[in-house]
Amino acid sequence: MFSRIIAVIMTIVSFFTTPFSLISEEIGLKRELAKGNFESPYIVRPLEEITVSGVSIDEYSVVSPDGVLYSDAAETLCNELYKACGKKIDITEKDVEKAFIINESLNDTDSFSLKVENGKVYITGSSEVGISRGITAFADEVLLASEENFDFKDGYEFNKTFSDYVTYEDFGAVGDGKTDDFEAIVKTHDYANSNGLSVLADETATYYIGGANKTARIMTDTDWSTARFIIDDTAVENRSAWVFQVAPSQSAISITDKVSPLKIDATSIGTTLESESLVVLTDSNVKRYIRKGANQNSGSNQTDVILVDENGNISPDTPLIWDFNAITGATAYPVDAETLTINGGKFTTIANNASSEYNYYARGIQVRRSNTVIDRIYHDIKNEGKTGSPYSAFVSLSCCADITVKNCTFTGHKKYKTIGSAGTSVTMGTYDIGAATAVNAKFINCNQTNDITNGDYWGIAGTNYCKNLVYDGCALSRFDAHQGVLNATVINSVLGHHGIKLIGSGTALIENTIVLSDSFVALRSDYGSTWNGNLIIRNCKFYPTGVASHIIDAENSEDHNFGYTCYLPQKIEIDGFYVHRMGINYLFTKVNPKHKSDSYNAEYPVVPPQEITVKNFSNLFFGNLRVSQNKAIFKVEISA
Repeated sequence: MFSRIIAVIMTIVSFFTTPFSLISEEIGLKRELAKGNFESPYIVRPLEEITVSGVSIDEYSVVSPDGVLYSDAAETLCNELYKACGKKIDITEKDVEKAFIINESLNDTDSFSLKVENGKVYITGSSEVGISRGITAFADEVLLASEENFDFKDGYEFNKTFSDYVTYEDFGAVGDGKTDDFEAIVKTHDYANSNGLSVLADETATYYIGGANKTARIMTDTDWSTARFIIDDTAVENRSAWVFQVAPSQSAISITDKVSPLKIDATSIGTTLESESLVVLTDSNVKRYIRKGANQNSGSNQTDVILVDENGNISPDTPLIWDFNAITGATAYPVDAETLTINGGKFTTIANNASSEYNYYARGIQVRRSNTVIDRIYHDIKNEGKTGSPYSAFVSLSCCADITVKNCTFTGHKKYKTIGSAGTSVTMGTYDIGAATAVNAKFINCNQTNDITNGDYWGIAGTNYCKNLVYDGCALSRFDAHQGVLNATVINSVLGHHGIKLIGSGTALIENTIVLSDSFVALRSDYGSTWNGNLIIRNCKFYPTGVASHIIDAENSEDHNFGYTCYLPQKIEIDGFYVHRMGINYLFTKVNPKHKSDSYNAEYPVVPPQEITVKNFSNLFFGNLRVSQNKAIFKVEISA
């Protein structure tokens, strides 16, 4: 009897104390977010433990001499060990017994060495290729390729020789942060492209890039390591000229005359190609995404992007999403078979300060080559003033497939207002991440410098016409699909004030993810709040920032032609979902408040969900989940 009384008391205590612990958890999370450079707590690391002769690196420090080269190398080593196993170690100049020692003795060779002797790890680079470059090579080739545990045993050695490369200094770069090195950078890549050489930046250099109308075309592996780049946008000759373009080895090919009309279920384009290609199709007779609202427009030509093999077969992972009764444009972008890697680089953009108008700046890195990896880039922004023109992106993916952007840090841009197409004041979209007509694009373990919940900055990303977009282990202010995405995956991530914004079709999978926004998912109202497919949510947390109590934001007045039938997610599966709010929660907004009965005459009716399954739902206090306050639209009930 006594034990039952104790159990009841403990249950009551837990009932009242649990909400307070959850509130404390939210406060702690927001404090961490406010610092910037926040990392998702859900990142999956390859190793559980790293040891030196059986001793955990928890007991070790990095010993580094004075100098930028060495301090950068020490920081790089700490970052790579942390990335591999989640453990942080200190940097010191003192002589300690348990140490990773950055050696001061350098030579003029192209070699890097890591050796373990008597329980110490000795790391030596060269004056030519640096030290951080070797550390990241070791991390990529050994640490990140290992499983469970890695031990630096006595006698272990890792040696790396860098060959077949050119440097910016070979073509006259100074790297002092003042001399304009843009011409030297362009020439270096031109020479590397012609001779099949990689490009290495000086790890201690700061390269200043002025506003000349130039673009450095990257067609070979490029390792910027810890080099700094200053991109000055205050006096730009051509704001549409990218600073860097990752270019494919083959030019695009028009195949308009070879492709006949296609139905949505087509498995072939009906013609052969020289190689596997990304094919972009257009039908200018049909308008889609006829936008509504302050940025209203008359729509865009029907566009689709598919992967096609040399026999003309359409990849089942990139099916057509429209019928093409006519094809007014078809372009094939050959897919490079080998992977090109761009690694490192600490970039600072000096903002343009131009008038606040829709004059987009493209002053970053445009990726137009399929099979490309962008790794460890860091980008921040300085000198944002009272006015400014928007940016297309710092890293932009266009007409490419199989792209991985990982371990990168971006920066949200300050908001600026202008007059939109409807004649009213609007906030201009300005991005650090962009993608258009890109398929199989992954953003892995990426974050941003500023607070992802700070609404003074615009959402970090914007995309159009993409398929199979993935965020994994990211902490960013927004995942966004404007003019449609087929299949979207957000896992192991934290999303900030702009949350998850979707338009499109296929499967939207959201798993092990925290969202701090007005809604957990916003189906963009300016494009009809359409998602023709399934929505799957597993093991997620939602911290609402507004007063509304809905999880999915969807608005459609059902009187506007968006160029397609608008669907709400047809099948919704939720398993494991916590809402940080007391009281009743609604899965959906009212969608169309005027639609109050079955007699409502909708000119362009939205198609409601057909099936909703919810398991393991919880909230802060006293609450449950209902479908919507608009029972006229939502006939479906929640099933367990």
